[in-house]
Amino acid sequence: MFLVCGEALFDFFGSNTGKDSLSFDARVGGSPLNVAMGLARMGEDTAFFGGISKDALGEKLAQKLKDEGISDRYLLRTDHLTTLSLVQQSPDGQPAYTFYGANAADRMVFEKDLPEFETSPAFIHIGSYTALTDPVASALKSLILREHTRSLISFDPNIRPTVVADMELWRKNTQAIVPHSDVIKVSDEDLDLIAPGEPVDAIAKDWLAEGAKLVVVTRGKDGASAFTAQSEANVPGVPVNVIDTVGAGDTFQATLLSGLNTLGVSDRQNLSDLSSSHLTRLMTFCTRAAAITCSRRGADLPTTADLEKDGSALK
Repeated sequence: MFLVCGEALFDFFGSNTGKDSLSFDARVGGSPLNVAMGLARMGEDTAFFGGISKDALGEKLAQKLKDEGISDRYLLRTDHLTTLSLVQQSPDGQPAYTFYGANAADRMVFEKDLPEFETSPAFIHIGSYTALTDPVASALKSLILREHTRSLISFDPNIRPTVVADMELWRKNTQAIVPHSDVIKVSDEDLDLIAPGEPVDAIAKDWLAEGAKLVVVTRGKDGASAFTAQSEANVPGVPVNVIDTVGAGDTFQATLLSGLNTLGVSDRQNLSDLSSSHLTRLMTFCTRAAAITCSRRGADLPTTADLEKDGSALK
């Protein structure tokens, strides 16, 4: 089982409809929820742990989990409100987010709320602002420390300056989680924010030395790079008619984890032993999947059938 932890919210895409009005297209979102949805659409056994409100938007989020085939047995339903994210897009489709979520359901999760498992998940994934903002961040850190000997830990820093503007906090938080992570996926944009001017390969090698087994750096339209202690791989981007890039990184994350499962990775030694050939196949698979999401509005992640139709399935 894959357990994805973190936020579930609504993205509001705004457009001008008149001098004094805005129109919004509201879509289910939140990086971890997107990752869980992507894994489920790849046919993986997936559960979600996070705080979801009992308000009207929270009910829609909970229903979305059921509709996507994501297990809700670890959901924490509360009276706190649902986080709202206003999304503005640049001409090239890059999203900028403004979050309205102080004391919202996804942040008000405490250590006492952590799930107990009869069988530990194969992978536990955390990331985005719920890995930084307390109380939920402290709870999730306790979870990965508790389960690290039994589960592989996946981490995506997914820096959100509009939630927390202090990059030093993001930097310190990332460095605190890295030694307890096995798979780290990070974008070059995030690295520019928390480690400006530092070479990507140097950062990856530092994280590997600190305990990570696989570090993946995505570069948007320019592709992706993967690093283990023994191997490296670089793949180019996939040309696509970009509608927007919302959910592209989450698609990459979901297909990365699903792809590792397809390749039979079940422990840290398997991760360390991935060859350059394996890494190239995996990165190609993930970049093609992310390109499909970029060709759609919002975080509409591909299914296995979409990937097979596109010729992008992992061989």
